[in-house]
Amino acid sequence: MADIFISYKRDDAVASQRIVRALRASALSVWWDHDIPPGAPWETTIEHELESAKVVIVAWSRASAASENVKAEARRARHNGKLIQVFVEPCDPPLFFGEHQGLKLDGWTGDIQDSRFQTLLAAVHALIDGKAPPQGVGYAVRKGSPRVALAAILVFGIIGGVLGLNPGAVCRLGFTQSLCRSVGATKPPAPATDPARFATDARVVLLGKVSGVWGLPSEAGRPACAVKFVYSVERGGSDDFIRLRGLGVDSVGRVVSAEGGSIFTRTISPASQAGTQWELRLEGDRLIQVDATNVSTTLVRCTN
Repeated sequence: MADIFISYKRDDAVASQRIVRALRASALSVWWDHDIPPGAPWETTIEHELESAKVVIVAWSRASAASENVKAEARRARHNGKLIQVFVEPCDPPLFFGEHQGLKLDGWTGDIQDSRFQTLLAAVHALIDGKAPPQGVGYAVRKGSPRVALAAILVFGIIGGVLGLNPGAVCRLGFTQSLCRSVGATKPPAPATDPARFATDARVVLLGKVSGVWGLPSEAGRPACAVKFVYSVERGGSDDFIRLRGLGVDSVGRVVSAEGGSIFTRTISPASQAGTQWELRLEGDRLIQVDATNVSTTLVRCTN
C-alpha cells in the first residue's frame, strides 16, 4: 500500500511519470497503474490502492477530463477528502470540480526544486498528516450550517420563493419577461410518467431513492424535519428533472448524470439561477447536497 495514488489518462503518461518520480525522490510512497504486477486483477488492484491511499493526485488534461474512469476516481477521492488536483496541460476541469481548485504543472520538467512542485509537496504532506492542504490545491468538503443551508435553498429559488410563484409564472411577470428572454429561460417541461422506464435501470433506481420528503437534522432543540423539502423526479422529453419544493421555493434542475450514488444537476428554473450546478449524494437515509462551491448540506429522510 502506498500513501499516494496517481489518477491519470494514458495520453498523459509522460507528464504523470514526472510526478511519480519527483514524489518518490522526495521519499514518499507512490502508486500508479504501472505498479500492477503481471497477472494481478486490474480493477480489484486499482480499487484497493485507491481506497487505501491517504492522498489521490488527479492529473487533469483534456483527455483525462473526458475519461469516465478518471472522473470516477476523482469523485471518490473528493468524497473522502483526499483529492489534490494538478493540471498537466491547460484545460477546463470536469463538471463540479471547480475552475481554480488545482495546481498548474503544464510545462513543468520534473525539477523537485520548482516552486510549483514544492507547493504540491506541501499539500501532500498536509493530507498525509491529516491537515488541510494549502488553499486552492486540495478539495476538502466544507460542511454548511443549517442557516447556510436555508440561505442557499432560498437563493436557489429566489424569484419563485420570494414572490410565491411557480417557475412558469415567474417569466410571465411583466418586469421579468425581458430578463427571461435574454437568458433563454423557458417554462420547465411538463412532467410525464413512463412506468416501463422505472423498472430495472440503475440510474432510475438511484433517482427514485431521492424522491420523497427530506428535512434538516435536529440541532439545538430543533427536532429533525422541522424544516422539510420535497424532492420529486419528473420526466420531460428525453430528460429527467429533479424538482425541489419547500419554504415557498419551487425549483427544477435537469439531471446531467446519475451514477455511483451521486446525481448531478443543472438548474433550469427559476431563471435567476439557470445553470447553477448541484450534486445530490445518497448516504443511507441521508441526502448530501453539494453546491458548485463545494459547500455541503446534510438532509435526513422524513417519515411524515
